[in-house]
Amino acid sequence: MLGGIAGAAIVYLNFHPVIDHYNMTHHLTRAGDGGAAGVFFTHPGLAVTAMHSFVVQIVLTGVLVFGIFAITCQYNTMAPQANSGALIIGLLVAIIGASSGFLDAWAINPARDFGPRTFAYFAGWGASAFPSPEHYWWVPIAGPLVGGVVGAGIYQFTLRPFMPNYTADKPSVVATEHAPSALTGGEPAYIPGSGASPAP
Repeated sequence: MLGGIAGAAIVYLNFHPVIDHYNMTHHLTRAGDGGAAGVFFTHPGLAVTAMHSFVVQIVLTGVLVFGIFAITCQYNTMAPQANSGALIIGLLVAIIGASSGFLDAWAINPARDFGPRTFAYFAGWGASAFPSPEHYWWVPIAGPLVGGVVGAGIYQFTLRPFMPNYTADKPSVVATEHAPSALTGGEPAYIPGSGASPAP
């Protein structure tokens, strides 16, 4: 969140003359009309309600976290190798934004919206930032938190158990527990807690 506030402050420092010019040209105010507020924080698009945006945030963040888990999973033999995983994750974020950004500017990260929104509140946007129209301010916080858990859960319970390396690891543990040992004269090695009987 502090990073978001710092980033918003830097953007404001550099662009506030342009922001003010835009608002004057279009006869907008910061607090009343939310002029140029989209530079700092998100808001539902045309015909999108706050509750619909909440669902959108759950879906988009779920897709993002599901993709991150798949890309970084140690059992996924088809995952990008070396340092290319970060590039693929970046492309995933770009695809999510390009396909669904119109709906509510795709926050998909609580800190991405809440930090800049907090700065904008004190920089003159006031009620446009908090509570914002339709009391939208909580949506980019709660939606991604719920969506992240949903996306991670779906991956963990529906895809990860069927990864080739994941399933291959299971028999190897059992085989190790019951493999003949040279120290026991060819008898299976006794491992405390494994359920196997000790060698005579």
